[in-house]
Order: sequence, then structure tokens, then C-alpha cells
Amino acid sequence: MTHLKAAELEQLTDQNILRQSLAVGSVVLTASSFARRRAQRAVFRPEFEEEMRQIGEGLQGAIFEQFGLSLVLKKEAPGNDSRPSNLQQEYKIHLNVHRAFSQYDGQIGSHISVPRPFSIILTVQDRFWKDHLQRFPATYRLRTNVVEMERILPLPRVIRKSLIRQFYPRPDGQDSIDPAVLDEILSDPANKDCLVRPYLGQSEGQYNGDTFSLRNFPLYLKDMEKLGLGVKDMARCMGKAYAIMHWGAGADSDDAEFVLGSSAISGNESSDLQHRETGLYLLDFGQCVSVDLAQPPHVVYQAFKGAMVTGDNQKFIPHYSRTPELFREFRQGYIESGQIILEDKGLDHQFDMEDFIDEYEEYAEDFLY
Repeated sequence: MTHLKAAELEQLTDQNILRQSLAVGSVVLTASSFARRRAQRAVFRPEFEEEMRQIGEGLQGAIFEQFGLSLVLKKEAPGNDSRPSNLQQEYKIHLNVHRAFSQYDGQIGSHISVPRPFSIILTVQDRFWKDHLQRFPATYRLRTNVVEMERILPLPRVIRKSLIRQFYPRPDGQDSIDPAVLDEILSDPANKDCLVRPYLGQSEGQYNGDTFSLRNFPLYLKDMEKLGLGVKDMARCMGKAYAIMHWGAGADSDDAEFVLGSSAISGNESSDLQHRETGLYLLDFGQCVSVDLAQPPHVVYQAFKGAMVTGDNQKFIPHYSRTPELFREFRQGYIESGQIILEDKGLDHQFDMEDFIDEYEEYAEDFLY
């Protein structure tokens, strides 16, 4: 585990900052607004006065942080409860995925974390709504189902600053970003909620100055390779994660996402500095569907490979023909991990991991270009 002081990182080039600090397991020692808020909460405990702050939004609803707490609330959008992909269904799948990782990842070693789902709060739970409804922003003060889950902390400021300097588009002939523009982007509260999506399946993309955002920041394969990030290790880890989702949790993985974020860990340095460890996380199971492994192999295979070629999955899964070496890493991680799980469940005579991945490649040929 590499420990990096933010003040020392600042002396490096942006490429070196990102190469070192985005590596899974690296630890940045940094002053942290989250740590300050957490310390203030321990003294003042303003749990019924502080308005919750929105830190993300998706198809199902919005994500809110609570003052100084290491958990977040996912609040369902009005009307979403009547859809098959409602929040209660996602909560069940999220629980299954978290349990599967808890059961198998010690042996498999995916080095990927799934935020822990703590509880689901329904609209009929009056005590919660009496205490908390007015703490949501005005446009969200309607009772809808809520899931409490572990928070993925954003990437530290030193990383956010380097992402902007490295990737914000500049006019022709301009080597560096205007300091005023840099400060404006950094000071935008939404850009403090910085998580990075590592797109191993998408070689390149464009950034637009008008819509540039650090929330769910897309980091494309060619850029990761230029930065010197360990994309082969990441591909193998993602293969392991898909195997755990499929064969451990019985979830089809549709539109699940991977992000680079951070977590606070204990350290021996001054209490003014927080130790923030970079990690790779798996989240967002709102579009996932449960798959019964008691069904015939061809039915199960179709459910899994069908989900793998749709939605955002192909942004994360290495392309089978454009980047064959990277896909081989994904394939190997998937096969090895799936076999471990199937043997544990006594299903290794019913399903064959190499056959499944071969079928996926053939299927992908018809759907991917």
C-alpha cells in the first residue's frame, strides 16, 4: 500500500499524480472537508437541522449525503415504485450481490468493493419521515422509498485538480488551463462528488468544456494506458466481479457500474490529515434482474450474455476483438472465479465457464462492432 501526501503529489506532473493516486490501494493523505464535517457532527450532532445534499442522480432516483455520516440515502423517484425495476427490487439484488462478495471474494480476490446496503425505509415508516422529510431539498419532500447504504467517498481534491488540468478541453495553442477556469470548476459543489468510471470497453471519447463534470467522470481506455494505470489487472478484477454477480448472486449484471472512488482508513499521521484509500467499486443494480440457476444452462447463459452486451456493460467489459489481450484477462478472471463458485454450489457439472464465455464471444460478434 503506497501512502502519498497531497502536498508532495502537487509537485508532480498531472500524469504522475493520476498514475500514482488512481492506482487501487494507493492512499492519499489530505485535508478533508468530509473529515471536518464528521468531527463537527460528533460535537454538535445536528442531525435534524442540516439539510441533506444531493450528490448524484440516476434513473431510479437521487442520492443524498447526510452531514458527516459515512452512509448515503438513495431516494426513489415518484412513480418508480410501480415499475419492475423499483427500489425494493434493487435493494434485494444489492443485498444478494453484497452477500455473494462477502462469501466468495476472500477466496477469489477481485479487489472490488460493493457498498453495504443497510436498510430500506418505506413510505409508511412514519417515524423516519417525521424526523427527516423536511431535511430533503424542497423538490424532494415527497414520501418515496429510501435505501440507506454505505457511502463511496469522492476522490481527493489533488486528484480532482489533476483530472481537470489533464482532460479539460483547451483552445488550440493553449498549453495549460486558465487558472480562473480551473478554480471555477473546482469550486462547483457538484464537482466535489468526483467518482471516475474506468471505461475499459471504450477506447476514447471527447470532453466538452460546456458540460465538463467530475461526477461519474468517464476515463477512457487509451487515456488510462497513457497514464500507466494497470488496465490488465483491472480487466481481470472486473471479470471476477461479473462472475460473482452471475454465479454467486444470480444477478444478470444489467447496467451495473464500476467506479474509482475512495474510503477513509485509519492512520498514524496527524489528525488534521485524512487517509483516503483509492478503491474500485461496483454499484447501481437498479436494472439488474434475478436469474434462477435452477433453469437449464441455455436459459441461464442467454440471460447473462444478453445483459452483458447491452447498456453500459460494454463500456466496462473489454472488447473481445478490438482489445483481445485485455479481454483475455477479463475472460481468465471470469472463468477462474465462476468455477470456484460453481464447485462450492455443486453446480460445476451443470454449467461450464469456458463454454459460457465462448458463447458470449459468439453472441457479441452479432451485437457489437
